[in-house]
Amino acid sequence: MIKKLFGSLRMVLLVQVGVPVLVLLATVLILGMGFINHLTEERLQRDLKQVARAIRLPVSTALETLDFEQLNSSLESIFDINEVYGAYLFDAQGNFLVSLGAVEPTQAQANRAIELTLDGEFEQYENISGRNVYSFFLPLFEPSGRPSGLLQVTRLKSGIEDELRLISLIAWSGFGTVAILIILVLTWAHRRAIGAPLGRLLDSMHEIESGHLSHRTQATGPHEVKRLANGLNGMLDSIQQAEQQAEQQREERAAMVEKLRQSETLAALGQLSAGVAHELGAPLTVIDGRAQRLMRQLDKPEQIRELTDIRDQVQRMTLIVRQLLDYGRNSRSQRKPLEIGLLVQSAVKQHDQDNKCTRIVPGPRLFIHTDNSSMEQVLSNLLRNAWQADPQGEVRIGWQQISPVQVQIYVDDSGAGIPIEQRSRVLEPFFTTKTPGNGSGLGLAIVQRIVREHGGHIQISDNPTGQGTRMELTFPMAINNEEQA
Repeated sequence: MIKKLFGSLRMVLLVQVGVPVLVLLATVLILGMGFINHLTEERLQRDLKQVARAIRLPVSTALETLDFEQLNSSLESIFDINEVYGAYLFDAQGNFLVSLGAVEPTQAQANRAIELTLDGEFEQYENISGRNVYSFFLPLFEPSGRPSGLLQVTRLKSGIEDELRLISLIAWSGFGTVAILIILVLTWAHRRAIGAPLGRLLDSMHEIESGHLSHRTQATGPHEVKRLANGLNGMLDSIQQAEQQAEQQREERAAMVEKLRQSETLAALGQLSAGVAHELGAPLTVIDGRAQRLMRQLDKPEQIRELTDIRDQVQRMTLIVRQLLDYGRNSRSQRKPLEIGLLVQSAVKQHDQDNKCTRIVPGPRLFIHTDNSSMEQVLSNLLRNAWQADPQGEVRIGWQQISPVQVQIYVDDSGAGIPIEQRSRVLEPFFTTKTPGNGSGLGLAIVQRIVREHGGHIQISDNPTGQGTRMELTFPMAINNEEQA
């Protein structure tokens, strides 16, 4: 408890600031008291001297005529002043003429005083009959200049000491009052300027210690305390930022691990799909050929209808097999700058055989590095998805330049649209929003693979008309070197 008390900032402030100030004040007071005591003592002595000098003339006159009544009256008059303790008159031989006071000097003291006054008036502290007194000796002279006597006026030394002691008591009482005021002012100043801000800072630390890491302390108080509070807030911000960065890095690592796992899975799936598709291709061709041959041999409508259904399903399976082969195979074709408009027209012309309502939105003459087969596959898959989204609606396909180095091909449908939460998944293999039997879930996955191989990216958004979906393909823009040449 004592260690805690003396180790507190308030006690340190009082000890290291208050005590030196009080010691300095006490030193000044002691020096000042010495000077004041000296002045006071001189004043008391001076007052006694003035009293003696005031009766010098009437005493000298009465001494010449030996008017003892006048002498007694003159000496008694000085006792009206409380400071006077005794008054004594001697003749030139040192004999007592008049003695007024509780005690009187000895003859030896009188003789010695007569000798000392030959050089003029003087003063001294002495002991008269056991009493310590201050004596002032004033020689008296005849008109002719001869010494006629000696006047001695005394006062108790204790009276002077009592006066000085009273002054010291008043001074030290004032010092004690000032010391108490200084301690109170320091305590109040500490509480207001340091204690309260530090208390709030400690409360904030307790809040943080209890787990509220988002808590921030209020920077109030002196500049140093504000710097401390700002430093604490800055440290917490740095810790929070570091934790956020660490969490982001963990999430990125987890996403990278998941992406790597998916890549490995998809790579293995691609190899498996390519193998399975290769093995299924020949049997499907045989089935389709046999069904076609039976259709030429049979003439019953029901049998022909059944064989037609078989051929439709074989064609559907053949399409899936082709998509599996396309998904598992990387494009190694030679790429060159090709005009986007010609690629779009070729894709629409080759695949719009069922009189689908497809409208080409003309754009500027732009080029991309690609090959006919890859881009035909990309545009065919996008157009097929758009037609399937709304068979009776309009499909729009166009292109535009979106930056000095990028071009964009877009396909709009008027279907029901793709929910935002599913837009990232529709690009995954085998994920489809279509009803069972109407899609393999590989079309957009193949599109994404080819677009990435071309250094581009795919984005799904809402149709600007408000109905349906827009598929946006972004590619690096190419320069047609042949035209420049």
